[in-house]
Amino acid sequence: MEPIFALDIGTRVVMGLVMTKNEHGYEILAGASTEHRQRAMYDGQVHDVDEVARAVTTVKSSLEKTLNLSLTQVAVAAAGRALRTELAEAERQELLPVRWEREDTLALELEAVHKALHKLKAVSENDSIQYHCVGYSPISYWNETEEIANLIGQRGQRAKVSVIATFLPRTVVDGLVSVLARAGLTMTSLTLEPIAAGQAAIPSNMRRFNLALVDIGAGTADIALTREGSFFAYGMVPMAGDEVTEAICGHYLLDFKVGERIKRELKTKPAMKFTDFLGTKVSVPREELLTVIDPVVSKLAERISAEILKLNKATPQAIILIGGGSLTPMLPEKLAECFEISPKRVGLQVRERISNVEGEKRLKGPETVTPIGIGISALEGSGLQYYTVTVNGIPVPIFEVQLTTVAEALLAAGISPRSFVGKPGAALTYELNQELHIIKGTLGAPVRLIVNSEPGRLEQTLKNGDRIEFSPAEAGADAETTVAEILPIYESKRIFWNGEAEEFYPLVLLGDRPLRQTDRILDGYKLTYIPNQDLQNLLAQKSLFEKQQISLIETLTVVINGEPRTLQLKRTVLVNGRVCEENCPIREGDSLEVRLRKNTVADLNLQAKPLHFTVNGAEIEYPPQILEIKSRGRTISENHPLENGLDLWVNGFKQMPIFSDLMPYVKFPEPMPAGKKLNLSVNGQTAQFTTVLHPGDRLSVNFE
Repeated sequence: MEPIFALDIGTRVVMGLVMTKNEHGYEILAGASTEHRQRAMYDGQVHDVDEVARAVTTVKSSLEKTLNLSLTQVAVAAAGRALRTELAEAERQELLPVRWEREDTLALELEAVHKALHKLKAVSENDSIQYHCVGYSPISYWNETEEIANLIGQRGQRAKVSVIATFLPRTVVDGLVSVLARAGLTMTSLTLEPIAAGQAAIPSNMRRFNLALVDIGAGTADIALTREGSFFAYGMVPMAGDEVTEAICGHYLLDFKVGERIKRELKTKPAMKFTDFLGTKVSVPREELLTVIDPVVSKLAERISAEILKLNKATPQAIILIGGGSLTPMLPEKLAECFEISPKRVGLQVRERISNVEGEKRLKGPETVTPIGIGISALEGSGLQYYTVTVNGIPVPIFEVQLTTVAEALLAAGISPRSFVGKPGAALTYELNQELHIIKGTLGAPVRLIVNSEPGRLEQTLKNGDRIEFSPAEAGADAETTVAEILPIYESKRIFWNGEAEEFYPLVLLGDRPLRQTDRILDGYKLTYIPNQDLQNLLAQKSLFEKQQISLIETLTVVINGEPRTLQLKRTVLVNGRVCEENCPIREGDSLEVRLRKNTVADLNLQAKPLHFTVNGAEIEYPPQILEIKSRGRTISENHPLENGLDLWVNGFKQMPIFSDLMPYVKFPEPMPAGKKLNLSVNGQTAQFTTVLHPGDRLSVNFE
């Protein structure tokens, strides 16, 4: 196997190893390290590219000289606190059922990744941070409301996908890439510092225990936890060895480099001699310096223990320290106190105890564990494989969690997944005479993809150096139409209405407002169509424009003796001189004449009602003698115009009849009795022939 160049770019020190894999494990062929001349890194983040590149170049040159080879590719690690994951969903709904193809599914997945990125930015404390997507995995698919294993080939109106996506800040990655480029190196593998440290510090057979690995550097303390055979959680404390150095510098007014030297000598010297910033020579016993740094070390131990308890929910079985900051005096003891465990359960892991790593015996101590882990990750292929492609001529870094597709490269280039698929234009729906009509929008133009001068596909996998030319898909045009386009027939007819020439057009109404031929139909319109085919169409149109009802039937309501009566009177319409009954076709040039008949009271055929009496037990009707019609107390003739709401009173008698008027209705016996007196009574009272009668009276005629 080819050797791998592993590089640990720390806040204080840059350490590089050239490693290879053999039948016994791993072998370090050479190692080199150097410190930054000034503070060029803060909390694992590159702040001075040139200064960090200088240190990297120094390490690279030293290794090249030792091994007599040229190093062009390198494996590195990013701070563990930088990795972020988010869950997100994306949904697409169509007006009509469609078949979901591979391109649709991929575009939906990447839209979910895009939403995950927006969620990450929304919860980020600094919304200006940009992120690289270093991988994603679909979790589930839905077609309509049913969860399915695979969306491709399914048919429906609504589709949804959920994904889990992983991100690194662009500044972290771009800073590393810029530094390496200036040193003449290309990044081929990227891992996370706590993952790399765990690869080397804790053998796989020990990960079944609940252990806490703490990588203490200059700016941060990265934490990784194991349980049941694997690492299950990562964390970070934003303080480490530099805080201890700052405490020394602040107390004695020292330059940072002097304070760093004193901190390192605390392990071996009983007293420290130095010159402060004002030129005073000082000699301080080790016990005094330990008293100065005690509060900071206690705080660091408390912060680390609190983060471990937050992640682990319990005290781990043991705590393993690595990194240069793990050599800080009193730190293991204070961590044991914080967890209330035996100091024997807090220990340092050093290169010397890593059994499967051979070679370069000069590399010792806990600070070499992380770079060894970076090398192991690269040799085992467990890091994120890194390479570069171009999109429209712009370099785009790609992390190959799985085989990377063109679509993922476009996403990494900041191109919205919405531009991958040209959505169909919106459909237009409207009602015409209460019947629903749908006009579809046009189909979208597909995305144009060229990969290495050949036609490409969104799902096509990429390799290092591939060139992508991208033109976004174009959405289809929304459906649109006009009145003229939806009318079945739009031909006018020239007709004559009561002698006046006019044009008889088909009519489209929006509510009660007529639309012109050129008017656009908008989504949701409810339209009424009145053609120009027959007399009923014509009368309906004229009723609309003239604001009055014109029909062949006229309905009137009159009141006769207090009782309402509804009348339907026919109008007379002549078409070309012939009477049209109810309806008839209308053709070009037809002449129509409407005769509005003058209806009168005589059309009602009014009859006066008879009077009812009882004569000798038999009911009789006494017929009316005259016909008298009154309206509002005034007598009118039968020629009086008939109007809606006319109130009429009809009477058949100028005066009430007398008894003698009803004598013809009396049946006398035959022969007539001789010598008998005729008795008359009304309602049981004696009456005369001249007695005035009233409707309903009971009359009696008999002989005494």
